[in-house]
This record gives sequence, C-alpha cells and structure tokens, in this order.
Amino acid sequence: MLKIGYLELNNPLAIASASQEISRELGGSNGSPGLIILGRFDLHQVAPSAVRSRMERIPSRSALGFSTFGGDLDDLAEAAGMAAEEGWLLEVELPRAEGIDEVVGAAKGEGATLSLRLRPNGLDDLSPLAREAREGGADLLHLDLCGLGPAAPKVVRKVSDGGAPPLLAMAEVGDFEAAKDLLSMGADMISLSERADPEFVGWLAGALKRFQELVGWYNAPKHICSGGDLRGIAFCCPPVKNCPLLAALKKMGISPREFIEKKIALTRGTPLEAGDGTCFGSLAWCCKITKPCFMRDAVLVEEGIAPDEYMRLKKKLAEDLLKA
Repeated sequence: MLKIGYLELNNPLAIASASQEISRELGGSNGSPGLIILGRFDLHQVAPSAVRSRMERIPSRSALGFSTFGGDLDDLAEAAGMAAEEGWLLEVELPRAEGIDEVVGAAKGEGATLSLRLRPNGLDDLSPLAREAREGGADLLHLDLCGLGPAAPKVVRKVSDGGAPPLLAMAEVGDFEAAKDLLSMGADMISLSERADPEFVGWLAGALKRFQELVGWYNAPKHICSGGDLRGIAFCCPPVKNCPLLAALKKMGISPREFIEKKIALTRGTPLEAGDGTCFGSLAWCCKITKPCFMRDAVLVEEGIAPDEYMRLKKKLAEDLLKA
C-alpha cells in the first residue's frame, strides 16, 4: 500500500514507542500497524549490537524501525549501516534545525531509509527545514504534534505545501475522522504512541486499508476552497472567478493561464480528458469522488472508469502538477 525507501507498509499507521520495548499485544503477531518504531536509543551510550538485540525481540511482522538521538556522525553512520543491513528504518531526533545536511548525508551514505523526527516550536514555519530534508534525500519527516490540538492539521498542511518528504504525523487521534483530518492535509502516515489501545490500533489500521480499497486515494486532500493543501488543485475548476485557488497558484508560483494550460496538457490522452456534459467539459476539472456530482458520475459510467481508479488518476495529476 505504501513504500518508504526500502520499507513496504501494508497500511499508513505507525506505532512510535518512547521506550525500548513494545508489548506483544500492541505489536500483534498479525502486524496490524504498518510500521513500529522502537526508541529512544542514545548513540552516545548504546552500540548498534544492543539496538539489534532489542529490535529482534519485537513480536510483529510489521515493518520496523528505531529512533536515535545523541552521538556523533560516526556513531550515526554505524547505526545507519546496521539499519540498512537489516532493512529497518533509522529515525534521528532533531533537537534543532542545524546540521540537517550532515545528518542526512551520514545516514543516506550508508544506504539507510531515514526518518527525521522533530517537534515544532508552537506554530513555527517548518517549511525551510522540510525542504532541506527532502532535497537532502530524507525518506520521511516525523512531526510530533501532540498537544497542538486542532492546530495540528494546519501545521501538516503548511509543511506539506512548503515542499517536504513524506510526512508521518503524531497527534491525538481517537477515531477515524481525526486520522483523516491529518491525512487530508498532507500527512502520508499517522503515528500513535505505545500507550494506544491495541484493539483501536488494529481497527484503525484495517479501516485505513479498507478506505484505500474503496476510494483509491486514502489521504486525498480536501478541496482548496475547503482549506485543503496544494494537492487539492487536482480537483479545482479553471480559475474563472475570485476564489482560494488564486492564492494557491500564487504559492506555487504559476499564473492562472499557466495552470489551465498545464492541467490540460497533463490530462490530454488520459481518461481524465473525457467529460462532455461536465461543468467544464473534462474530468480534469471535476471534484473528488466523495462529493456528489451526477454529471461527473455519468461520465465515469460512460467511460468505464471506476471511482477508485478516478481517484488514482487524480492523485497522479496532483503529483505531476506539483512537480518543480
């Protein structure tokens, strides 16, 4: 369902443990979370062999990773080499923004799949840091948003819009809607702590997998006019009136005319080019499948496009529109 570096995850739910152990009930022999991250290992004090010993005791078939802090670049490189050898995620906690390029270089130089974890200072703009992490080759950015309450999805949207690696968001998630709020603002994954109820973890992992099967884009954004992140331009109408799309295009650095021309070019020769009878004559301009529209749905039936396939095409369109 989801690929992060060399990791293959069957759902976008992670357990991020603050301790160096995880319960059998939470790990689950069926691997209900897509990813388990064991932590926190101080590289000043713990050798990779000790980390390996702890990791091998995790009772799960989920993808695995471990979280580190401290140590120098040589310590980090040694841990990264071990992670790459075992096929585990290496996560590095960043107490501050300095030195990202050195951290990424040391870990990626050993071939490890790398996550950078940090906690925002309130609502500070993390976009420059996220861009640096992405450009350096980090595979994941883990945002600890606990305590931010309703502001957490807004932070995710800001980081996502600024250009970031795939985002793993940790926040207070107690139901499917809370998880979807983060995913629809640009998070690729949700992380819960080891204190999460094992039954809830299993249920949420299953619900997210079923949602992907039904909809085709499990973290599809809200529409731009509803406050969604920039990926929502895949669902936008042509900018023929004053609307939030204009601000989104300004953020992207393109004009309305360029947007129209680019969207038409990207959908030419694809199933999204069809759409006689829709508002603007093409599925390129149609809204997400969860918003009722008899005109769009009639075209989908006529063209033989399943709803989940339509959303996968829109996901590809969003990615292409946002490419530099």
